[in-house]
Amino acid sequence: MKKGIKIGLITLVIVLVAGFTFAKVKRISPLSWGHKEVNKPMFSDQAINGYDAVAYWTENKAVAGNENFTFSWKDAEWSFSSEENQKLFSENPEKYAPQYGGYCAFAVSKGFTANPDPEAFEIIDDKLYFFADEGVKADWKSDLNGNRQKSNTNWK
Repeated sequence: MKKGIKIGLITLVIVLVAGFTFAKVKRISPLSWGHKEVNKPMFSDQAINGYDAVAYWTENKAVAGNENFTFSWKDAEWSFSSEENQKLFSENPEKYAPQYGGYCAFAVSKGFTANPDPEAFEIIDDKLYFFADEGVKADWKSDLNGNRQKSNTNWK
């Protein structure tokens, strides 16, 4: 095999492996390929990157959960910053759980899953949404009703 072709094939393999690895780490995949009901890493059952789902409501900010306060729901381990938040969630998980399993709402509107930034969130009409970043959140909100409808349709 000629040297140029060999280098080209090696480069292609490296690019494909790097792209696949990046996509898996960022949990990016087409919804049509199937997806986990709750956003969690490949080798863990930790929901929404270990953040306290209730704190988004009670403190209006991202608060890391504590491994001493967990609750199993939808095949995932949810972590909380306090026993009180754990109790609130366990009594009504549907109220506190984020939409689209905690994946980026913008990505879901485009037919994909993507891991969000826990700091990029918004509570809209009593529902918690996550986003990849603040810019993506602004884009999604620029056509809130249309994008929410697309996200809801794609998520089903």
